[in-house]
Amino acid sequence: MNNQPNDVNSEYIINERTLSLEPIRFGEYTKVYEKNKEPVMIKKTPLKIIRQSCIRYLSTYEGRREASTRVLGINRKVPVNVDHLKGTYLFPTISHLKPECIWITLSHLKFLEKIDKKQTKVTFTDDQAIMVPVSPLAVHNQIMMTKELYERGNASSPSIQTEKVTRAQYVVGVKENIISFFYTRNRE
Repeated sequence: MNNQPNDVNSEYIINERTLSLEPIRFGEYTKVYEKNKEPVMIKKTPLKIIRQSCIRYLSTYEGRREASTRVLGINRKVPVNVDHLKGTYLFPTISHLKPECIWITLSHLKFLEKIDKKQTKVTFTDDQAIMVPVSPLAVHNQIMMTKELYERGNASSPSIQTEKVTRAQYVVGVKENIISFFYTRNRE
């Protein structure tokens, strides 16, 4: 009997439509969510997909991660800018070394919903949603780190700010267990 999921692809490059990369079956497969499309299965780990995507965009994952680490002054759960031309920023929900790490793209977030202390529903701008097994505070902190990376990387000054970013201890503006995100620019 074949245990491989149906309709599995072997290649995938992160692009401006990518919403998230979710490991399936101990990281052997990745369920890739794209804007306005059904999720697809890729026979690679999320980190392998990210590494190959960085190479496709003429860099390395290690180089992008090191740059993020230096700019943010952090070394755990570091977000990365996979495609600097399109501004495709992804953040890990837990350590990137853990096989159950889910990666989420910053630009397509609509809101977070607290399910319980260790469970968060992430809804994207096209109303697709995923469940992540971490607290809403942890996801919110990752979003704030990624937004800070974006802002520092796109500042108009010739030098880049590299002070350490402080992680929040609580979320301001939570209403009925929902955190909303509104972006002024529309991305397709």
